[in-house]
Amino acid sequence: MGRVSEASSFYAINNSVSKTKQKLEDLQLKGSNLKRVQKPSDDPIGNVELLSIRSQEVDAKQYLRNVSYAKAQLTFTENAVEELTNILVKAKEIAIGQSSNLFGEDVRRSVAKEVQQLNKQAVSISNRRLGNKYIFGGFKNLDKPFNSDGSYNGDNNQTKLEVAKDFFVPVNYSGKEIFFDKVSTNLDETGPLDNTELYKKPAIRTDETVIPFEEKEPIIQRDLASLPGHVPKNKEPINKSVFQDLDTLNNALLTNNHEIIQDLLPRIDEGINRLIEVRTKIGSTINSIDNAEQSIEKTKLLNSEYRTKIEDADVAELFTDLTRQQNVLNATYKSSAQLMNASLMDFIR
Repeated sequence: MGRVSEASSFYAINNSVSKTKQKLEDLQLKGSNLKRVQKPSDDPIGNVELLSIRSQEVDAKQYLRNVSYAKAQLTFTENAVEELTNILVKAKEIAIGQSSNLFGEDVRRSVAKEVQQLNKQAVSISNRRLGNKYIFGGFKNLDKPFNSDGSYNGDNNQTKLEVAKDFFVPVNYSGKEIFFDKVSTNLDETGPLDNTELYKKPAIRTDETVIPFEEKEPIIQRDLASLPGHVPKNKEPINKSVFQDLDTLNNALLTNNHEIIQDLLPRIDEGINRLIEVRTKIGSTINSIDNAEQSIEKTKLLNSEYRTKIEDADVAELFTDLTRQQNVLNATYKSSAQLMNASLMDFIR
């Protein structure tokens, strides 16, 4: 039978006390913050889930910041479009009132001053800014998009923000979409009958020779300009703006021409309908942003509940283990003291 040395007993006691103190220290640390998982080794699988949840929470915070900015931008744009719609409605009321020949030149000149003010208000709306950025300039949002004569200096690009996972929404509308008529899609410069047999005359076969096809101008019975959507060569589609309509109304009032005013009414109606369509788009975009925001908030609540189940400690169980471990440590101290205080004289009595 081997002899147990004093050094071996000392190391065994020291190891036992160290393990007990380490367990007690872990329990005390968990009790201080009520977290069951303090380090990855406590729950490796749960720790992976916690990292995923924390990553989603970081993304959610940025998405909510994007949502806040997008809603502010779109709401500001919608207010501007609403004011512009009111201007066109007012211009339509003036045009309807002055479209007959009941009024004289002096009356129309007085009314023209009001139309001039409406035009200035429209130019002011077109150059409206949110912060230091123009809302109708496209990507060129640091430069003034419209001149005083209504000419456009911006572009047609839209800024899009991600308000949810892989869900992007436009947060601005270009000035051309708001203030100008829609441009019809141009056809290719080639006519609809190009490269067809109408451009060729049949081959004439003789005894030994074949005369190849010869190109010729087509004989077309119908005018191409009458075809739907056809744009003649070297002619750009007319793309009028709100400012031009107001200028036309102003000039018609100054020249006392009620026929031009009558012809202008359908164009003003088209402009109002275009603005209503834009407001509808903005409203639907804001609704989709609200839905995305609600989805993010619900996901945050579910992740918080799931994280609590993984990370948080059971308070009753934790403090029961803490009390038990303190008793174990006290017992270890007492037994170690009795063993280490024994001397040689205790064994030879």
